Amino acid sequence: MIKIIDDFFDKDVLNEVQKHITTKIVYTPSWFDGIKEKKYFYGERFLLENLPELQDLFVKQANNKFKLKIKNLNRNTGIDLRNLDEFKPHRDNTIAKINILIMLHGPIALTNGTVFYTEDKLDIHVGFRPNRAVLFPSNCVHSPHASNIKNMRRYTATLFVNDYEDL
Repeated sequence: MIKIIDDFFDKDVLNEVQKHITTKIVYTPSWFDGIKEKKYFYGERFLLENLPELQDLFVKQANNKFKLKIKNLNRNTGIDLRNLDEFKPHRDNTIAKINILIMLHGPIALTNGTVFYTEDKLDIHVGFRPNRAVLFPSNCVHSPHASNIKNMRRYTATLFVNDYEDL
């Protein structure tokens, strides 16, 4: 079950969020599984628990748009800034039940989105569009789409949801 919502925020809120995440947040290096080797480098991340009012804004919108009641987030919930230089397929089911990926800022492009795999084969592609949100089970194998455009970067937020109710 993959759900896609466009127009996650209203235009004014999106503009404020974009301004904040691109000018006021300090990002730190992040690795898959905490292993600090190049092949496990994920990108730069800002943990939303460090800015509760922004985290609350994301949760409120996710609840509203996806008809949920989020009860608990994993502490790795955050905003990511990353280069899209290679596919990095992975699952997040060790830290969450569902993921909500919110595309915030970056070029609109097929090679800037997120891809999903079925039986280790690329199956579904969701193109990048600022203000698009994607909800999916954390056990789905997924990856940022790799781009052949050098230094293509994007900002996304991911809510790693541990506990929720459907409304």
